[in-house]
Amino acid sequence: MYQITLGLRSLLYRKNQYASLLLVCLVGVGVSLFSIFLIRGMLFSLESKARLYYGGDYQFIGGKNNLSFDKVEEYIEKLESIFGENAVVSPRFDCDAKNTALYFEGVGVRQRVIKGVDFEREKKLFQSVNYVAGNAEDIAGTNGILLSEPIAEMLGVSMGDEITLMLRTGTGYLNTMTLVVKGIFRDSSLFGMYTSYMDIGFLRKVFGASDEWANRIAIDFQGKVPKKTEEYQALLENEFTMYRLVEDKQIFYNELLTGKLKDATYALTPLSANMQELNVLIRAMEAIASFVIITLVVIIVAGIGSTYRVLVMKRINEIGIYMAIGMKNSSIVLTILSESLFLLFAGCVLGLLFALFLCGVLSAFNFSFIPAFDVFLQNGHLFPIFDAKATLFVPLLVIILTVVAVLYSIQKSVRIMPVKALATTE
Repeated sequence: MYQITLGLRSLLYRKNQYASLLLVCLVGVGVSLFSIFLIRGMLFSLESKARLYYGGDYQFIGGKNNLSFDKVEEYIEKLESIFGENAVVSPRFDCDAKNTALYFEGVGVRQRVIKGVDFEREKKLFQSVNYVAGNAEDIAGTNGILLSEPIAEMLGVSMGDEITLMLRTGTGYLNTMTLVVKGIFRDSSLFGMYTSYMDIGFLRKVFGASDEWANRIAIDFQGKVPKKTEEYQALLENEFTMYRLVEDKQIFYNELLTGKLKDATYALTPLSANMQELNVLIRAMEAIASFVIITLVVIIVAGIGSTYRVLVMKRINEIGIYMAIGMKNSSIVLTILSESLFLLFAGCVLGLLFALFLCGVLSAFNFSFIPAFDVFLQNGHLFPIFDAKATLFVPLLVIILTVVAVLYSIQKSVRIMPVKALATTE
């Protein structure tokens, strides 16, 4: 269509006039996409650490006035039939470590929790851990332990060193056991710094628990969850006395542990329910990103729309020439509108490149020096994640809203009579 060709030529001819508009679009779209990529990367890192800490996508918890599964394998068999073959269903023993400490050559460090894990079942989950040294490959069935890097530095230990674990058993006695450092992982967040991992069988032995006992069952799909939580809840209700789905697992704890539930009752807690304390932070981050995007989109639309109104008014004489040679109003509108479309398209493409550039620059810096920020980091760095939907949505939103604003200005100009338009000077 000749209108589009004419519009492109006009844009190139007036490139100096449109340079500032291109810059506004470039920066606005670029910063908006960068904000989305950054927030997505931070939340992915947060979720990855939480998945390791809680064992995957869901936890199945409950019992009679306590968190307890006496014959855990029987429960696992039922859960495997409900969640399907793609789910990894694994027993876990979270040992409250308030009376627990690790010692090495006279140095002691208290832990918040020691997690007993079936490393054979959860092998794939622990392969994703960012290890400074060692790994979890040969830890199953041994007295090995995985420590966070900050704890290893406090103790002054390295791979292969023997440390002493002191904990209070289920019967109230203090017990000590020698452990071997099999892996050191890089995590100083609230999920990792004071958390250690060891073989569930060995931890049961130290604690004095039965070989068939656990206090949690983790369900990990290692990818997208195939069904909604409500669907799994309905299936579980056919096999167990289930507590209602809640957004905060503490609601279930408050009733279970105080004896308000008469029968053995169980609850399915998705990752979001386990992360309730952090959900406020997550929503705040998403709100900030939304505010930044909305603000920048308004600036782009208002800036380009108002500037285009002035530029179009200065081109009244040109519009009069178009009318004099017989161009219809619709053709004139399409000609001028095509200029803005080319401008916006170029600005959005350059904005995407600018966002990717910012992502690359940011990921080069180490932010591990910021206290409590490690929960959002991977190996000490921020790694923004590309979002295809946002890459389409944000530019499309900018283009549509800006075109509407520009179209209003163009339509007002083409309603003028040709003689009056030709008589107007810029």
